[in-house]
Amino acid sequence: MITQQWVQSLSNNGCRVTKPRCVILDIIARSERPLTPQEIHALAAAKSPGIGLVTVYRTIDKLEEMEMVERVHHTGQCQTIFRRAVGHKHLLICTQCGRSVHFEGLEFEKEFQLIAQKHGFCITSHWLQLSGLCADCQKGKNT
Repeated sequence: MITQQWVQSLSNNGCRVTKPRCVILDIIARSERPLTPQEIHALAAAKSPGIGLVTVYRTIDKLEEMEMVERVHHTGQCQTIFRRAVGHKHLLICTQCGRSVHFEGLEFEKEFQLIAQKHGFCITSHWLQLSGLCADCQKGKNT
């Protein structure tokens, strides 16, 4: 499970692995959609009262530094957190329910390089995120 892998990675990197931090890790790892720090805090506090918002932010910062999570950008809200995919993947996000799915995108890489060359750029990194409606929301199941 992701949570156990994250706990081990944090421990291997000299980070304290406290009960509050484990609760936060588990919430992020199990989520099928990006969460705001405030949502993570509310869910964590319900499981373990006394967890502070500062602990949530520090944990997010550490996970991001170790490339275990990524910040996801949404129209009107720019501070959500989602677990990072293994390997080179991109993200599909439902704008209605928030469900998110990583997908392979290697077929786009050559096109990205051509666009960069056309404009005199050398791509050093990129992150592709697509927004739309998932199948359930298209059918009106998530309203």
